[in-house]
Amino acid sequence: MIIAFDLETTGLDRYNDEIIEIALVKFDEKTYKILDTFSSLVNPGVPIPELISNITNIFDSDVEGAPVLDELKKDILAFIGNTPLLGHNVFFDRDFFIEKGINVRENIVLDTFFLANMLCFHEKSLNLEMLCRSFNVPFSGAHRALNDVMATIRLFEKLTGKFKKLSVTKKKILKYIFELSEDQNIDYRIDYLLSEDVESIIFESFEKQILKKVGKLIEIKDLIVDKKLKIKGLESIYENLGTVEKRENQLEMTKIVFETMKKGNKSVIEAPTGLGKSFAYLIPSILHSVKTGEKVFISTKTKTLQDQLFYKDLSFLEDNIGFDFHHTKLKGRRNYMSLKGFFDEIVLDKIDYYKVNFLSKIALWVFETTYGELDELNYFGAEFGYLRNINADSALLLTDKNIYRDYEFLFKARQRVETSNIVVINHSLLFSDLKSENSIFGKIKNLVIDEAHSIEDSITESLKTRINEKNITEIFNFIENTLDKKNIKKIEFLNGKEQILGHIALIMDYAMSYIDGKVSKEQKYKNILIKKDFYPEADFVSLKSKIELSFLDIIDFLACTSEYDFTKEITSLQSYLNILKILLNKDSEDEYIKIANYHDNTGVSLDCTLLNPGNYLMNNLWGNLRSVILTSATLKISDSFDYFIQLLSLEKFQFYSFESDFDYNKQATLFIPNNLGSIKNNSKEVVHFLGLFYSLVRGKTLTLLTSFSIIRKIYTALNLQLKHDDINLYAQSIGGSKTKLMSFFMESPENSILLGTDSFWEGVDIPGEKLKYLVIHKFPFSVPSDPIFQARSVFFKDPFKDYSVPKAIIKLKQGFGRLIRSKNDKGIVILIDDRIYSTNWGKVFLEAFPKDINIKYSDSTHFLNAIERNISK
Repeated sequence: MIIAFDLETTGLDRYNDEIIEIALVKFDEKTYKILDTFSSLVNPGVPIPELISNITNIFDSDVEGAPVLDELKKDILAFIGNTPLLGHNVFFDRDFFIEKGINVRENIVLDTFFLANMLCFHEKSLNLEMLCRSFNVPFSGAHRALNDVMATIRLFEKLTGKFKKLSVTKKKILKYIFELSEDQNIDYRIDYLLSEDVESIIFESFEKQILKKVGKLIEIKDLIVDKKLKIKGLESIYENLGTVEKRENQLEMTKIVFETMKKGNKSVIEAPTGLGKSFAYLIPSILHSVKTGEKVFISTKTKTLQDQLFYKDLSFLEDNIGFDFHHTKLKGRRNYMSLKGFFDEIVLDKIDYYKVNFLSKIALWVFETTYGELDELNYFGAEFGYLRNINADSALLLTDKNIYRDYEFLFKARQRVETSNIVVINHSLLFSDLKSENSIFGKIKNLVIDEAHSIEDSITESLKTRINEKNITEIFNFIENTLDKKNIKKIEFLNGKEQILGHIALIMDYAMSYIDGKVSKEQKYKNILIKKDFYPEADFVSLKSKIELSFLDIIDFLACTSEYDFTKEITSLQSYLNILKILLNKDSEDEYIKIANYHDNTGVSLDCTLLNPGNYLMNNLWGNLRSVILTSATLKISDSFDYFIQLLSLEKFQFYSFESDFDYNKQATLFIPNNLGSIKNNSKEVVHFLGLFYSLVRGKTLTLLTSFSIIRKIYTALNLQLKHDDINLYAQSIGGSKTKLMSFFMESPENSILLGTDSFWEGVDIPGEKLKYLVIHKFPFSVPSDPIFQARSVFFKDPFKDYSVPKAIIKLKQGFGRLIRSKNDKGIVILIDDRIYSTNWGKVFLEAFPKDINIKYSDSTHFLNAIERNISK
């Protein structure tokens, strides 16, 4: 017998929040038949937050006459006894119970979340509702305890069925990992899920099965070179493709890219949505590579586009272009699983519950993956910490010292690069690998950068480094535990560790004082630019010298330790030392941006990144390339490339741009309401207008916003009203991950409204009839207090006009691009920001929209009436 249970609470903090509903259901563990139930609303003794009522549909009036928890405790404990407990993310509910005085600490627990995490790693979301949909489990009344419990039982039945259908080999693999733990919950899982005829195996058998699946060899192909290849002009290639629509602009861009590579030039091309720019640079890149033997690297910002190029576009061209070529993809080292790291984790002493689940997921995934890219999976909680031990970041991974080298996914990926004409990479790898050892960039002579509008942000993030006490303590703890297990004397290490942690604590305390002196203490998250006033009169010269000596002593100690390979830890410590040397040098601000951060959950941390991306690119990338093409749909501001040129040092590039083939006069209307007041203080009017608008159109609407606070305000005010009318309101940060929200929206767009901020402004593709309305709340300006924005503003004569406005316009153009994706799309844009007509700079934003778009200024009532008439036709 098992008891499934679920709680609804006033929040996520078990220490300060309260239970408002409890549901317990006993069922037979073999037949899954329901045996008994216990459910009750609970009076929390405090008001239920409005947002929680929106999510659970439980209001203060519902719990007013309900029993308080103390009145239920005896019955709850009697119902549960020592029966195993089942839940979805069960430890949240169990720990809430324990904190509130219902002691179920000794009860065995089973968790559908962890089972799904292990077995269903291809799922985009492990949310209960999403999993139920995937397994065709009936699900209604989400976030009501009893409904969630019933769904959890049915999902558990499906998951156990899936587990029992695993091959004998996979069951043996899992049993080996399960038996590494002494956790009673894992022991119960072995008894419940694995039949007695699944034998236990030793490490050598476990290792053999994994390596057999991964395989040592890959098919080695020669780089395809045909200098005598003849084609009847670039037009003939498009004719061979057959199904690809003929576009004059696409052909013209193809010629520009081909000539750029042929002559060894550098070009910037603004190519609007619908031009077909992917084929316009892929086809000439393939042709150039095959005719010359020179590889061409293609870099994208988003994994979505990288996968589209690799799996879809290049595969299509491979089958249809009319001549042979090879292509592959490559990501950063940390994106690949390391077999050595994985086996090192397996042979450790007893491991805990969470790591058992993580390693089990990885083991099953190894049987499925082709490329071993860790971003094929989703991760949760402690798993992010485990990743550093199984990724391919070790400097020794590709050397003869690694007995698994020839099996390693990174090793095989690098081999494929050697024999490929086209290599698809991402911006993160491109920029972070420029100065690293064993860089691939000696091989890059011809480069295409797509999504080039994002270069500044990508290079900033790729080269950003962070240090805090937690990071260094975790590394030291790992080193100390390893030294203990290997019986290595550690006095020298402990002395150095104590000195470094003391110095780091001093720096972080000083940084906290600096933050408090600049920012209100009430803010949950604070980040400020470190300026010269950060440094005390005595400077940090003496402290910097002491820290450097302590770090170097530990690094030398680890390097001389033969019993264990500490290469990865040495690399991390060296990186932290380099960060500290920059942070503690007051004169480094000419080259670096230094930032002090504080968050209630994580404490103080210090960041640094480069100050001038243009100089960095000019010195480390542009001059080292034979040819380079930068392309995007959004590069020009007011019909000029000047902003992009200054930002990225593109003075020696040639520039091209194409007009859109779309007929925006027929395809799109821009509505600007003129009666909602100033965007600075009109949130009440905006929410009222959106409520009326959403009720009219019912769905097919994406709303782009600039902060989570306005998202919460809209959601809290409108969700119940819309839900009553059978309209789904999906809100970022409230309804789950971006992937989950997009999935829900795409399933029923006709009655779905989507609210999103930053990541929804670009890289979101909602095709055709599924998106008809785009609401833009505010111009997407950078926050003026953002340290990176502050630091780079010094390069501009007028930071607002020359930096802030162009950045916002680029993002606005990206946002508008979500609506009209093809010649057949039609839609309406509602721009609420009154500054487009009330300021002297608003005209520049208006010019960011297509020249032939219909623009209508009117009061909101007139607009809503027009929408209603249009819908009723």
